[in-house]
Amino acid sequence: MHSLRIRLIKALVDINEKLFFERRLLRFYKKAIGTGAHTVIDVGANKGQSIDFFLKLNNACRIYAIEPNPELFEGLKLRYANKQHVHLFRLGISNINGEREFQENVLDYTSSFEELNSSSAYLARKAKILGVDKSQLIVKRYPVHVMTLLDFIRHNKLPHIIDILKIDTEGHEYACLEGLFHPDLKSKIRYIQLENHTDDMYSKRIPYEKMKELLKVNGFFEEKVILHGYSRLEEVIFKNAHVSM
Repeated sequence: MHSLRIRLIKALVDINEKLFFERRLLRFYKKAIGTGAHTVIDVGANKGQSIDFFLKLNNACRIYAIEPNPELFEGLKLRYANKQHVHLFRLGISNINGEREFQENVLDYTSSFEELNSSSAYLARKAKILGVDKSQLIVKRYPVHVMTLLDFIRHNKLPHIIDILKIDTEGHEYACLEGLFHPDLKSKIRYIQLENHTDDMYSKRIPYEKMKELLKVNGFFEEKVILHGYSRLEEVIFKNAHVSM
């Protein structure tokens, strides 16, 4: 019964994303860069929702998609086997090179390297909606190889200009950014797209203002906020002031 309920909730989330959120996001990028998205990094690819979205912008763009969940990763390999310009990587992104424990959530969209906040009223409501106890939200824990974004870009010899860096890591976004900005970074990133939780679901949630300040000191400024239409979730797009469009 629980699995049926969760599958239904996933289906409703997917419908909402397609009908509302993705349309707003597509309008923004079409106005900002048109079909000029040639290189994209997708951190937290999940089932390929963002890959499909960026292919709508430019069917020939190179996408470097990163997903730590082994089951989801195998699904991505099957789904994009014939897309030679979609490059897939089974790993996590963080502020270190090494290993971190990954917590697979019963709702795979919200799996994370971050610990859940057991005292969160929001988390309790979420568990109730999913039809499970809070203790049942995490179904698996396992070590995952992680890299910093700086080393990922260097190791894979990514192009000098990266049009969009999308980071959806369920509360781990700040750590991902910490592992990006460094004097050795030679690539120029035009837009950074971040998922921002305004809830207290994760125990060590970094305040949005702190994340915004880190981006600001590295030349990125808030350009657009797009609500997902469910939960306390928003997508924030930052533009690099030092890269001409």
